[in-house]
Amino acid sequence: MYNLLVELSNPTIHGNLLQADETLRHIILVIKGLFFGIDCIPFKNFHLKNITLSEDGYTFFWASKSASSTCPRCHTVSNRKRGTKTRMAIGEAILGKPVMHILKEVQFICETCKAEGNAKSFVEDISDICVRQQKTTKQLNEKIVNDGIFRSANGLAKDYSGMINISGGTILNRVKEAGALVTEKNLTDTDHVKILSVDDNNGRKGNSSTASTVIIDVENHIILAVVEGANSEKAEQVFKQFPKAEGLSRDRAGSYTKAGDSCNLEQYADIFHLVKNAHEAVNEALSKELPYNIYLREGEGWIDLPAPGVPTMGTESVENTVFVTTLSVEDISHRIKLAQLSAKQEKKYRMTIELLQLLDQGLSTKEIRKRLDLTQKQQITLLRDAADVINGVEEKIDQCQEDMSRVLQQKSQSENPSPSRKSIVTPYADTVMRMVQEGHTIKAIHHAIKEMGFEGAQSTIYQYIVKRKHEELAGEEPEGLTEDMQADSAIQRPPRVSMQRTTKTNVYKFVLHEVSEERKKQNGCSVEAISPMPVTQPDETNITETSPQKRQNSFHSQEIANIIVGNEREEREKKKKQ
Repeated sequence: MYNLLVELSNPTIHGNLLQADETLRHIILVIKGLFFGIDCIPFKNFHLKNITLSEDGYTFFWASKSASSTCPRCHTVSNRKRGTKTRMAIGEAILGKPVMHILKEVQFICETCKAEGNAKSFVEDISDICVRQQKTTKQLNEKIVNDGIFRSANGLAKDYSGMINISGGTILNRVKEAGALVTEKNLTDTDHVKILSVDDNNGRKGNSSTASTVIIDVENHIILAVVEGANSEKAEQVFKQFPKAEGLSRDRAGSYTKAGDSCNLEQYADIFHLVKNAHEAVNEALSKELPYNIYLREGEGWIDLPAPGVPTMGTESVENTVFVTTLSVEDISHRIKLAQLSAKQEKKYRMTIELLQLLDQGLSTKEIRKRLDLTQKQQITLLRDAADVINGVEEKIDQCQEDMSRVLQQKSQSENPSPSRKSIVTPYADTVMRMVQEGHTIKAIHHAIKEMGFEGAQSTIYQYIVKRKHEELAGEEPEGLTEDMQADSAIQRPPRVSMQRTTKTNVYKFVLHEVSEERKKQNGCSVEAISPMPVTQPDETNITETSPQKRQNSFHSQEIANIIVGNEREEREKKKKQ
């Protein structure tokens, strides 16, 4: 064992130094303050007599230098010493080793208590160092409580093993005691509390038996108390502990209204529930006007046509006309042809477009199922896959266009090629083109028609398919190719279209964004914010009776946002004019 006192005694006490004992005491204090980093303030009434280091850790020996102390019973100051008493307290670890403080306290005799026949002696107050019922220092206890708030008690006890002999139950008790002291202080020191806030909280979601009432100091943002039970009686008991409180913030349920009235508190609806109710009101209004799923069409290929059964633009104004956003019949057939859709894919594509047309007319899902002869499951599937189907056909067109360009670049034709009808493959044309649409290879097609009597090579079939593609993409009958037809201009792609599906929830978020941006503009703020969804401003196009109206790339919620902020803006304009 290393004993600091013994090691330092020889060079100091036996040296030619004045007041050697005091010099030794100062050396120990320097080591204590600079090397070990122990807080000296709690030990201000003690002398550090010695420090020992062993395998068990550090041990600090303290001796009291108090000349007087206050009696804890009658609060009388006594300076009559009776003797000393030794006490041990565990401190925070130093350099990874346990620390033990051995305190030699002074006992005093209280003359007042002695005259009254009570216990006449008491031990000096060391509450700055440790609580009398605990075996740890105050500093270590605070660390245990802070760690116990964020950690598992049993896991923390294992981490402390070897440093502090403490159980998980003890850690929990320390945390509860600390919380009780804070709550006690909050309920006794109440002069500064002016406005209270109350709400209920369930320890287990949906289980009202675990409900508790939470009371908060609104101005200082401090939780004052959490009491078991969520009713007006419990709340009233707590409110009475704050006689200087003037206001009460609560939710709109009104369960704590009675308690607030009993304590004469001015009651407010908290801003959270006011804003929440406002959101619900606007969202409900949008739900009445908008379906759950909204399909946004983009691209120049979409057209707006009057819905069947509504007045035409020649008899009624444009505002009273219901437009259906769709593709023309010729365009649909052309896209199916370019994408080389199978019969099943074509049926789904046409059904999806027709379903979207009926949705634009405002028909109910039940009526749509009746018109299209669909089951509920089939309708849900079509609506779910609508955007993928529309965009998938466009991708197939791009892919076929790319493949055809590559084929035409790889396989050149003569300047005056013979028409496909003169090819030896013509008798087998139906079989060849059907297998091409089904995705069969040239080798498989050659094997199939060879069994039917074909005697040509695979390259002949390949050349025939190229000629047919040229003729089909040119929009002509397969009688031959024109002289000015080139490989890079043979494919005429229709205007690109696309579609995305969104929900009314996203629409509402966009409405909030639009309103927020409008307010920033009105307040003179130029803050750039990222829109939750891409928005394309509508083009100003004239609507004529002879030509269909081109699709305007506008977002539904943009108009709704204008309605929400429109009245406020108009009123401000009127006030400025006045």
